[in-house]
Amino acid sequence: MSVSPQVGWPTFHHAEITPRTAPVGTAAHPLPVIIDSDPGLDDALAIACAVVAPELKLLAVTSVGGNADVHHCTENALRLLELYGAPDVPVAEGAVGPLAGPLERATEVHGEGGLGNTNLPKAARKAEPEGAVALMARLLTESSEPVALIPIGPLTNIALLIRSFPHLAPKISHICLMGGSVGEGNSSASAEFNIYADPTAAEIVFNSGLPITMIGLDVTHHAVLDRTILDRLLQLPGKSAKVAAELLKFSFDRSAAWGQGERMAIHDAVAVLHLASPDLVGVARYRVVVDATAGPARGRTIGDASPYRLKRDKLETNCDVGLTIDSTRFANAIVDVFAKLP
Repeated sequence: MSVSPQVGWPTFHHAEITPRTAPVGTAAHPLPVIIDSDPGLDDALAIACAVVAPELKLLAVTSVGGNADVHHCTENALRLLELYGAPDVPVAEGAVGPLAGPLERATEVHGEGGLGNTNLPKAARKAEPEGAVALMARLLTESSEPVALIPIGPLTNIALLIRSFPHLAPKISHICLMGGSVGEGNSSASAEFNIYADPTAAEIVFNSGLPITMIGLDVTHHAVLDRTILDRLLQLPGKSAKVAAELLKFSFDRSAAWGQGERMAIHDAVAVLHLASPDLVGVARYRVVVDATAGPARGRTIGDASPYRLKRDKLETNCDVGLTIDSTRFANAIVDVFAKLP
């Protein structure tokens, strides 16, 4: 005997799409940004987006340990910027590991060096000696307008910046981070990797009072590329496009070996493109808190958008959460980026 499903209250609150709070750059007035990254297969594509987008002015790329060891991540950032024809963008090395807790790496996804099997030529320059947090603080101080931070790795450097230079908060226009999930995680059932890797730092960031957009798995799992993108990239003339195809093929092969299909979610690029496009990503307002305990929910970003609970508990929302994306438009944007790179 079949049983008809019951119609009743949903098990979670379906937040409605609301106007974004994040700034958006324009070609006439590019938004100054700093990327904090752990390159990283999808980080490589995200950095390319920031180099190309006329709506963004990339001030620096700082590295943090995450997808690979921080020294690999630093060298990857330097090599990628040279490949993309942006060797003047400063790079500085940041935190090796989290503020507290065990060291986490995602080398099983990204390869031991972070860029799969791809070997880029050694960078002709070194990272800035002042280090990631000091470089970010200097650039914020020197900027004539507030700067948006785009953390697409663990939030260790950003937490250190907030804690060490609280007077610079007014110089941060927005934090558009890739990390977290209102739904299920990926490093665990509870937590997405970037938050799981340093939940203590994430807790500091989400409690900072700064304007935040959380580009988490809820939206990035819809920013998916499959093998059809390879032919489109390989038809482009530049070396950058060939490297992008190689990085993606590594990911597709690995995903297929795990029984997940020949596709890849390009998580980090969504955070970059959100600041370059007013309507690519749909967001909703949530109150997000981070579980920084050592239990099974470690690293979970607990999002609440229920008007009833927020009113009852006298709580305010504290960030935008990405929920929707035009996946076809996203894929076309990635191809367009690499069509413009050397």
